[in-house]
Amino acid sequence: MRKLIGILFSLWTIMAAAQPQAGGMMGGETSRSGKVKGVVIDSGSNQPMEYANIAIFKKRDSTLVTGGITNNRGEFEISGLDYGFYFVEANFIGYQKSKLNDINIIPANQIVDLGKIMLNPATQQIDGVEVRADRQRVEYRVDKKVINVSQDINAAGGTAVDVLENTPSVDVDIEGNVSLRGSSSFTVLIDGKPSVLTGSDALRQIPASAIENIEIITNPSAKYDPDGMAGIINVVMKKNILAGFNGIVNASVGTGDKYRTDLTLNYRMKKLNLFGGFDWSDDTFRGKMNSERQTFGTDTTQFIVTRGNRDFARKSHTFKGGFDWYLTDYSTLTISANVGQYQFNGGGGAKQHVYTLPAFTDRYAVNNNTSHREGDFVSTNVGFQQKFNDQGTHKLDLLFYYSNRTGDDSEFQDEYRSDSDFRTTYEIIERIRTVEDENSHEYRMKLDYVRPAGAFGKLEAGLQSLLDRETEDYRFENFNQQTGGWENNPLFTSAMDFKDDVHAAYLTWSDKPGSFEYMLGLRGEYTNRVIEHTKVTTPYEINRFDLFPTAHVSYSLGEENQLMASYSRRVNRPSGRDLDPFPNYMDQYNIRIGNPKLEPEFTNSWEVGYLKKFGTSFLSVEGFYRVTNNLISRIQQLRDDGIIYHTTDNINKDFSLGTEVMGNFNISKWFLLNASVSVFNYRIDGELNGESIDRESTNYSGRLNGTFKLAPTSRFQVMSIYRGPSVSAQGKSSGMFFSNLSYRQDFLKNKLTATLSLRDVLGTMKMESESAGPNFKSKFKMQRESQVLQLTLSYRINNYKIDRSNNADRDNSGNMNMEMDF
Repeated sequence: MRKLIGILFSLWTIMAAAQPQAGGMMGGETSRSGKVKGVVIDSGSNQPMEYANIAIFKKRDSTLVTGGITNNRGEFEISGLDYGFYFVEANFIGYQKSKLNDINIIPANQIVDLGKIMLNPATQQIDGVEVRADRQRVEYRVDKKVINVSQDINAAGGTAVDVLENTPSVDVDIEGNVSLRGSSSFTVLIDGKPSVLTGSDALRQIPASAIENIEIITNPSAKYDPDGMAGIINVVMKKNILAGFNGIVNASVGTGDKYRTDLTLNYRMKKLNLFGGFDWSDDTFRGKMNSERQTFGTDTTQFIVTRGNRDFARKSHTFKGGFDWYLTDYSTLTISANVGQYQFNGGGGAKQHVYTLPAFTDRYAVNNNTSHREGDFVSTNVGFQQKFNDQGTHKLDLLFYYSNRTGDDSEFQDEYRSDSDFRTTYEIIERIRTVEDENSHEYRMKLDYVRPAGAFGKLEAGLQSLLDRETEDYRFENFNQQTGGWENNPLFTSAMDFKDDVHAAYLTWSDKPGSFEYMLGLRGEYTNRVIEHTKVTTPYEINRFDLFPTAHVSYSLGEENQLMASYSRRVNRPSGRDLDPFPNYMDQYNIRIGNPKLEPEFTNSWEVGYLKKFGTSFLSVEGFYRVTNNLISRIQQLRDDGIIYHTTDNINKDFSLGTEVMGNFNISKWFLLNASVSVFNYRIDGELNGESIDRESTNYSGRLNGTFKLAPTSRFQVMSIYRGPSVSAQGKSSGMFFSNLSYRQDFLKNKLTATLSLRDVLGTMKMESESAGPNFKSKFKMQRESQVLQLTLSYRINNYKIDRSNNADRDNSGNMNMEMDF
């Protein structure tokens, strides 16, 4: 609809300009040799705007002369203008009009380049008119993929992890652990800022109903932290720029004790914007597991067979609030804070059979293992922005960020002897408990400066200091059956202080000469890491300086084809848990131990891409090649005491070479299809204990998401995912397939929305893995709770509307699928 209105407006301006004029602009001269050109940019997203309206008026009497519309790159060029004095107006529905005065076309200046014209979203609604945008679920941009959460009704009532289950380049395993192009090393940002929690833990805490979109950035520019080998997942939260008071409340309930609710409120005034809300969740997940392990001695093989339940529950609540204070037209102060708690409970009963061949041992037991982790977290952001021009393209941003997380992690393991039918005798074989106290602080000071240069050039520069402080206190206790009390075991009890300081500076330059666009960047970082341990006299310390170059280029072949390429260097720094040098007891057969000499791993990542547009649909093909040096690998070693020790080391190097094909297809007005296929070769090179662990596999996955528009207020969605098998340093994992169904219905003039979803319809979501070493091998299988039915209700207060007036409403070709209700 906007496209149609824009075209009609342009036809009107051209027809009006074609009417007879009272003489030329300068003494009747009608040379018509002047030209005006430029590009229209959305100030909010900094993206070009297609079908924006351009009108040219005489300065003398404001008579309309001519006009036009922008192309898919936001560019316009209007020629055939007489010499004279003009002003130009740029406009788009839902945006404030931008006026440029003093446009002088003279023989010495026949071509006037207006450069970038920034349009700001309008803050008022049109009474009686509601614009509903059907955005593409996945939008493909030069440096990222944008996942529009509103188009994924399967994720209703879930978290960011549920959104990512059906996202190209992303894999989610049966326990909700996220990996990006096969790597769990990625950085999570929330609105471009760091998260208190990290990785999958952070994504599990964010309700899907509060997310506007998720940006998948596999090759970030030098402006971003280089942490995270696979790239960045940036979660963009919902915001509202409409004046007055409004908000949205969501609540969901699912089978198997799954409950969630969240509230977002916003109150916008002329100089102040207040925002706040909360979210609460209490989710229980049930599953079944079985494992088998064999250890090979000189003349004896031991077998450990375990069958049982593997359940876990997550609880959390978060309060958030803040304000934007518009000090002047050019200065804004923003202060926000999040305060909350998280809790994780896991465990379940298991039946265990331990025996040897030849038959020296034959023991049956019942295990009851429980774990409990809970803690508090707080984060605050203080930001200040100073603009130096009307368009906001020349600006300075200052940010101070602080976060604190405290937590207690306790585990209880009870093992009782039983008969062969697993009827317990209540004879205690072993009872232990462990408690780990953690306290971490992160301070971040950041300065970003942006300055335009010429029509399309841009310089970005910045400084950042990141200070990370963490303490861990680990206590291990055995149960004394004689005294009936718990006793500390000094062999496994320890404490550690971890300090990591990173100071960085970056510089990027971007420009767009013709159809070619590029961005070059360089980031330098100095790292100082110190580990102090209660049982080690000499601290472990690392001092190093590293450079991280980046490059992004794109080339447009007409309006329907685009080529892209990029390069970046990334780093993954080990966590305090991986560095702790003292044993951490898992059970009587497994102990985890850290490696304080562990070094960061570095990845060189190359990507190329091709985009082909078909009207409102598109097809993209990406190729990627990634090499990781100093690869941090998790390894297992069976020692003489019969215990397998789990640790990490820089023992190898890996390579990933593959391609990803993705398509968004508007098959008809009632059917939308999003599909993707990824195939890549994964190879590991390295040695462990003097033996080669070279491994290789061809990994593949596919996704299919179909949305049926049954009526203007009804949607039905089918989603299916298949992930193929893969290898690791000491093992392999099998493939997995599952499907979800969802139905969404709007009520009360779209103020109330109900979504009903069924997850893992066929009960096929299973995980199987194997691992092996010189004197052991093991298998593990797990199946998560299937056929979970969930109902989610969403109610918009004062007809709460998200800002959909920017280019986020468009697919990457600039086209929009719009419906207007009167």
